[in-house]
Amino acid sequence: MKSKATVITFSAALIALLLFSCRSEKADVIYHNANIYTMSDELPVASAVAVKNGRFIFVGSNDDAFAYAGNNTNVIDLGGMTVIPGLTESHMHFEGLGRTLLKAPLDVYWLPLDQLLERIRIAAEEAEAGEWIIARGYNDALWDETPHKNLLDQVSPDNPVVLRRYCGHAHWVNTNALDIAGVEASTPDPDAGTIVKDDNGNPSGVLVSAAGALVNSHIPESPGLSDEEELQALKLGNDALLEAGITTVHDLTATGRSDIELRKRAYEEGLLSVRLMDAVDERTARELSQPLRGLYDNRYTAGWVKMFVDGSLGGRGAALFAPYSDMPGETGALRALGQDQEAYAQVVAELLTLGFSTRTHSIGDRGNHITLNAFDRAMEIAGISPEDARLVVEHAQILHPDDIERFQGGRIIASMQPVHATEDMLFAEERIGQERASQGAYAWRKILDRGGIIAAGSDYGVSPFNPFYGLHAAVTRQDRENNPPGGWLPEHGMTREEALKAYTVWPAYLEFSETEKGSIRQGNYADFIVIDRDYFAIPAEDIHKIEVLRTVLGGNCLYISE
Repeated sequence: MKSKATVITFSAALIALLLFSCRSEKADVIYHNANIYTMSDELPVASAVAVKNGRFIFVGSNDDAFAYAGNNTNVIDLGGMTVIPGLTESHMHFEGLGRTLLKAPLDVYWLPLDQLLERIRIAAEEAEAGEWIIARGYNDALWDETPHKNLLDQVSPDNPVVLRRYCGHAHWVNTNALDIAGVEASTPDPDAGTIVKDDNGNPSGVLVSAAGALVNSHIPESPGLSDEEELQALKLGNDALLEAGITTVHDLTATGRSDIELRKRAYEEGLLSVRLMDAVDERTARELSQPLRGLYDNRYTAGWVKMFVDGSLGGRGAALFAPYSDMPGETGALRALGQDQEAYAQVVAELLTLGFSTRTHSIGDRGNHITLNAFDRAMEIAGISPEDARLVVEHAQILHPDDIERFQGGRIIASMQPVHATEDMLFAEERIGQERASQGAYAWRKILDRGGIIAAGSDYGVSPFNPFYGLHAAVTRQDRENNPPGGWLPEHGMTREEALKAYTVWPAYLEFSETEKGSIRQGNYADFIVIDRDYFAIPAEDIHKIEVLRTVLGGNCLYISE
């Protein structure tokens, strides 16, 4: 029998041998002298990392990191700057970003009414006779005057005008556009849409949700971008995200087969480098028959299906249990998907058996209730656990208090956009009243207190995609001028750690990637960013001012600020 001393000596020798063996692996690059917030429970703070083949092989102290230095190791001193994991944009429309950067459309985003009308007047003067004037981004919550077709008629009497609200779920058009579409007082509301009437019972020019198609279907098709232009747009969008510190993006546009093939080509030609997670439409999912996962060194995945159950709160298209406080009798526009709950559940269940999780746009309390019911039923039909399903409610803006419990423990995931709260606070209480707002409007705190998971994003092109705007809004519940004092419904705010998890760790869980990314720890992909100030130490009101100095993805530095 070996003595205790012999066993201890043998164990120490074995540990030393294993440690030597581990450290004999030499890094491709070492980043040191940094203030690193890892977002990992194993080692929350570090000062250096070593990277090999795109993954972290060491996270820890400066001194220990140099044990991984070899003759060909690149050593980079970060000068004491702060490092956090690469950020995830959990809901945006990525293709629109590149197209906007390539060919900027007529922009009326959040303009005061007089400036918007002046921009339309100039566009009408420059347009050819009968040419359609199309723009997106108006926000009537900023104005004292209600949108009406007459206002647009005054600046564009001869050209049809179609303005899409910034939320994307309402349109404001002029008389010319209504006449072309044949929309008049007797025109019935379409399914899941509303033709808003004025005091005289005539169309006011505001078309909510599906009613917008009545006019949009008459807009002449413009020549689309060529494949080469689309590739160029993808490259522009890619670079803009890296500059913002975003290393993973969830595109919730519901792409089709041709879009997927174009994305593949962009990766193969080196135009795309971000980790792009696509949501596809139901038809494409069925054609694929199984998700595309981890292509191009885990850069491209198409594993979700995007669906819609209602419209937006600002456009009064979100489906509510009780009528809007500022429009008696109106309860929103419930789409066909939500009108047969069992059929909805059946579709989600069928997709789960194919390997596709569903992410459904649900904003109003009734819309969210229907989606939560359908998700619960779908998991029951498919016999799939919540952990294996990871179904996602997109937006979850207005929740009935009884439904908040259903996010408990991450059973169903909430994908929410913090900036929306600080934009929608301009009108939310007018739409739903103070009581409903305080109980369940953008109720991050209540979800988190129940162990829920929130994946944060911007919903670009509804809102700016700068993630530090979202982090600021999540913590302060204020706009970027730090209004209102103390924040809007501040009891629903997140801590700084929770907010950062909503852009890192929790989206990785949503993606089934929690063992690969989202935190800075050994074995994970080396995705991280260097920022110009300490996120956890600066005043909360300055979070939106943070700038990215360096973006590293898979160990390669893909962006350095000038």
